[in-house]
Amino acid sequence: MAPALAPGAAVIVAGAGVVGIAAALQLRLAGFEVTLLDRGEPAMETSYGNAGAFAVSDVIPLAEPGVLRKVPGWMLDPLGPLALRWRYLPTLAPWLLRFLAASRPRRVAELTQSLAALLGRVNDDYAGLIAQAGLGHLWRRHGNLTLYRSREEFDAAAPAWEAKRRHGVQWQALEREALAGEEASLGEEWRYAVKVPAWSHVDDPYVFSRGLFDAFIREGGRFVRDEALATATEAGRVVGVETAGRGRLRADAVLIACGVWSDRFVKQHQYRVPLESERGYHVNLPKAGVTLRHFIQCASESFVILPMANGGLRLAGTVELAHRDAPPDWRRAHILLDKAKRIVGDFSTEDMTVWMGNRPSLPDTLPIIGPAPQPGLWFATGHGHLGLTLAATTGALLRDMLQGRTPALDMQPYRLSRF
Repeated sequence: MAPALAPGAAVIVAGAGVVGIAAALQLRLAGFEVTLLDRGEPAMETSYGNAGAFAVSDVIPLAEPGVLRKVPGWMLDPLGPLALRWRYLPTLAPWLLRFLAASRPRRVAELTQSLAALLGRVNDDYAGLIAQAGLGHLWRRHGNLTLYRSREEFDAAAPAWEAKRRHGVQWQALEREALAGEEASLGEEWRYAVKVPAWSHVDDPYVFSRGLFDAFIREGGRFVRDEALATATEAGRVVGVETAGRGRLRADAVLIACGVWSDRFVKQHQYRVPLESERGYHVNLPKAGVTLRHFIQCASESFVILPMANGGLRLAGTVELAHRDAPPDWRRAHILLDKAKRIVGDFSTEDMTVWMGNRPSLPDTLPIIGPAPQPGLWFATGHGHLGLTLAATTGALLRDMLQGRTPALDMQPYRLSRF
């Protein structure tokens, strides 16, 4: 473990997405002098448009067993649940090879255990931050519903659910009558569901993330709007960040939480980290006029419905593997409209907006959390579709390590050097 920082030491957190914000807040509450650095406004990149879920049951990695036979379908269906852009295959190939290697049954079992260790503490880690920030009114702890059209669909998914139960995820199966009692507006074709009571969501991910940022500022944190160009090194140790507008900002430790843009610092220090963009799309329907109590997942089509305040909906999901600078394929957003109508019926599209974000993805689905080989340098990146979910937990683990305390779980699976 890296040496502990002295109480009151200066830490720069580069990246003001929800992971960086939550980490900065955790560190500030622990007594560190924290500067949060970003070229843009806090929470306005990927954190702005996520699906708002604390996805505590997502313990199985994306590279699940049997994924190899699915790859041809990804390449042939640009609007499928997981799509791969042909044009970017040469640059994505190293990531895909590692992704396929992570799908071996023994490796999946290891990764599932490591994901479950993180996800099992999410609600506890968030509870304190949410109370500190006064955001309890946004935290909806009603569970979620994963929908299935038939008993056959549910039975096909049952082994995965049983695996989740073995890793601490509590769930219950619902047939049509019980399902209708949970959500009366669901269409008749949905005959079965699984409810995870511990799953929760927030009404508006941006408002929530910004609320954590506001709490950070109230607690004495500092925000600098500038671009981090590189880390600054003296005598082999990272001592700060070189910025575009303010020159060198000095610190006792630098935490890189720049999402998919963390690769700038990975390359600077010549680390081997296969970080790519797991691009996600959403449709925002602020005047949908549909009231839902639960977060809804459609298992067969891999998308979700987030109930927002005042009858609004956000439709999100699907994964697109492409370069982060590739132009958006807005068809992937618009197809969610018809899918959602088959679940909740008709709704208003007045003031509808669409969005695409670059989620930082590593091929084994585990984030990097912890110190780099270079003294003074730390990373919190690669959270993929679990950025909001794991933000508070990531911050808590980093707080413990920077204070010199041993975290309550084995940090080896999340180390930078595993690649």
